[in-house]
Amino acid sequence: MAEDIDEDKNDTNGEGNNEENSENIISEEEKLEISPEEKIKELEDKLLRTVAEMDNMRKRSDKERSEAYKIGASIFIKEMLPIIDNLQRAMTSFVEGEGTDTKSFVDGTNAILRDFNSLLEKTGVKTINPEGEKFDPNFHEAMFEIPSEDHEPGIIIQVIEHGYVLENRLLRAAKVGVSSKKDEEKTN
Repeated sequence: MAEDIDEDKNDTNGEGNNEENSENIISEEEKLEISPEEKIKELEDKLLRTVAEMDNMRKRSDKERSEAYKIGASIFIKEMLPIIDNLQRAMTSFVEGEGTDTKSFVDGTNAILRDFNSLLEKTGVKTINPEGEKFDPNFHEAMFEIPSEDHEPGIIIQVIEHGYVLENRLLRAAKVGVSSKKDEEKTN
């Protein structure tokens, strides 16, 4: 009887059934598995597409940045043209006039300078005029030192050229003269 039970187990699990099940499992695994060569080709293709997409995006952003720069520059230049025209008229009138009044020329030139400074402010450019401030190497360029009893060392007492900042980005450092101790005090 024990043999009958063993045979029944073999019949229910039957070798024929085991072969069919293993064939089904293998065929499904074969469908899901990709050969290493195919997987490499697929990954290479994805990599090439990604690299091409990144290159296209870089080119597109470079082109957009260039266009934005050109638009910004053209707007600034368009705003600057009336100032240039006024300066040219002032120079022409000064040269052509025999008895030209220098005071009126200076007044006209100052008006042009005010227009230009107004244009700079409108575009976000701020002037650095640090006279009387403590020297800051991030915004000032020391051209010389001036011995002074009236000021403590490191104070800007003369501005040679103003500096300019655009949205916290330094365009040009202010060129300045900085106070220092008198020679007598340096030796002590």
